[in-house]
Amino acid sequence: MSKVAIYSRKSKFTEEGESIENQIKMCITYAETMLEITEYEVYEDEGFSGGNINRPKFKKLMKDIKSKKFTHLICYRLDRMSRNVADFTTTLEELNKHGVAFISIKEQFDTSTAMGRAMMNISATFAQLERETIAERIQDNLRELAKTGRWLGGPAPMGYESIEVENNDNKGKSRKKHILKINDSEIATVRLVFDLFIKHKSFQKVSGLLENQGLYSRSGTVFSRELVKQTINNPTYAIADKKLFDFFKNNGCETYEEKKINESNGVMAYNRRKENGSFAPISNWIISVGDHPGIVTSEVWIKCQAICKEIKQKSSNRQCTSQEALLSGLVVCAKCGSGMAPRQNRSGKYHYRYYSCNLRNKSASRCCNDALNAYDAEDYVINSLMDLTDERIIANYEKTKSIKSIKIDNKKMIDKYLKEIDENKITIQGLMKKLSREDDEDIICEYKSEVKRLKSVNADFETIINKINSENDNLTDTTETLDEILELFHNFKKFYNFTEKFEDKQRLIRSVVKFITWDSETEYIDIALIGSDKTRPNQSLPLSDSSRRNGPC
Repeated sequence: MSKVAIYSRKSKFTEEGESIENQIKMCITYAETMLEITEYEVYEDEGFSGGNINRPKFKKLMKDIKSKKFTHLICYRLDRMSRNVADFTTTLEELNKHGVAFISIKEQFDTSTAMGRAMMNISATFAQLERETIAERIQDNLRELAKTGRWLGGPAPMGYESIEVENNDNKGKSRKKHILKINDSEIATVRLVFDLFIKHKSFQKVSGLLENQGLYSRSGTVFSRELVKQTINNPTYAIADKKLFDFFKNNGCETYEEKKINESNGVMAYNRRKENGSFAPISNWIISVGDHPGIVTSEVWIKCQAICKEIKQKSSNRQCTSQEALLSGLVVCAKCGSGMAPRQNRSGKYHYRYYSCNLRNKSASRCCNDALNAYDAEDYVINSLMDLTDERIIANYEKTKSIKSIKIDNKKMIDKYLKEIDENKITIQGLMKKLSREDDEDIICEYKSEVKRLKSVNADFETIINKINSENDNLTDTTETLDEILELFHNFKKFYNFTEKFEDKQRLIRSVVKFITWDSETEYIDIALIGSDKTRPNQSLPLSDSSRRNGPC
């Protein structure tokens, strides 16, 4: 039976031009009138660029196509699929492989014919050319903006506030622009971040010290490790001088307006982010002298970048892959319930391996559990498993609770939280509609605050649901599996010492161990075996954005 997949994409959330709804309607009409197919499924991606295929609904679509779910794929226009020739060609090959005809109703292309396939590839080439041309124009615009040194608007970094001013352009016409102004209540905290980082050479350490001093981000949340890193790496804070511009040039940056250097104004950096929102390498930056005052000297900022480079080099040694850690994915922090990831340090000929709490890695002040020596832990676990007798395994099994009733209770809790999440989402949608029609700044502020609170509540609910689901995954109905459990332990003892492959050793351990908890205070390792009623420690919920609010809404 024939079935059509309809795909639609729009790069921005707007109501202008041909909306997604209209695109879909035209595709449905085409399927019903031209193909005489009434069964269809719609896949929508809004807010995603056509520069790559990393789009959620598009990925689901391709997965369903591989499952032989459709006979045709229809889109409104060719560039809705992709603006990248290589991506489009790959997609087209995948469609042909699974016998799915592709139709673009705007260009009237149909891949069931050779001419249709040829014309489609030509159009894809021009779509990519258009995208690259647009990218060049954006780059040129950034260069022109760099010559002005203006702030482009949006949220100002901590220590500044963005204000709108009027000035005359080179033609004498009055124009509005945004500039950064020092925020007197935040500037001391920013300078302290740089001073502490130079002293301690650790993002994590600085985060903990700031929290201990009662200093939080503008939104009132913990000054996280990542926020410390972003602050240190932000060139906006640096006072522009010749030394700093030489630094940028040596790192491959384009620089403009050196004539405006007065050893007072700060730096304005453009093109710091890639198309996908991630930070671009420093060599991509376009640097100019800004209209705003700098906060830290060029010497301080450059020194901090050197420390960041050292940290990055060290971190490459710290990351320990699961290929080196027998207990990877099994060790849990007894203090906060977070996973403990394998890490390592190399110092000369010495190699140290350990398991470290993920929450502590983000902020040392939020978890006090010290790292677990990997060598000692792995030896202890293996020896403990080898020493287990059938009697002890059976005794462990006998302690198991009724899993069925626990799962029923857990389902009721999940349903309750899901209902509240849905209700909050409906409320958020209503508030967003009101926001679009509201002019009163005070009311807008209240609406935004409530939306933020509801999103935070939903995030907490989702965390709880994930925890419950995780507990459910760890719950095993052992009423019919005692013989299987005994067999798994027998196999572990029989084969472990004779197994050479690391992956097989890991697999044998995981066949008999649910999880392992570590408490550095008591120096106690607790091994939760399969068939037991033990559940993972409760993971600490993240602080909501509203829990420590001391800044503007």
